[in-house]
Amino acid sequence: MDKRFEITPIAFPTLGGEKTEKKGASAAKNLGERDKKILYRLAKKRCEACGKRIEYDEMQAGHKLARSKGHAATLQNSVCLCWRCNNLQGTDSWKTFMQKQGKEPISATDYHPKPTGKSKPTGRKGRSKPDNPFNVGSVWG
Repeated sequence: MDKRFEITPIAFPTLGGEKTEKKGASAAKNLGERDKKILYRLAKKRCEACGKRIEYDEMQAGHKLARSKGHAATLQNSVCLCWRCNNLQGTDSWKTFMQKQGKEPISATDYHPKPTGKSKPTGRKGRSKPDNPFNVGSVWG
């Protein structure tokens, strides 16, 4: 009595009737470990909503525009949040969430100012001397 069954996958349609398929890297659900570390450092180890200092393992990558509303999980679309703020945000946009909190949205340039283009002096004369807490002679002269 050898019966074989053929199992065929069922494609469930979305509300719009079309099938959902992942398309390239933009369909990634979460940030990669590297991007998450970059985000944490750019936020100066603080929640970008409430300003609370957080450890890396407590950090959650929130969104500026929700993935559930069609936006990608990218470094540019992410914010460093504590657990509480991430849950409070839900699927609100970053701007809406910050307005609900009674705060102005913090732009990335507030955390990471663009270089001004001024270069530091080079050569021996441009170097600064290291601090000398013991006030003894130095090799710097």
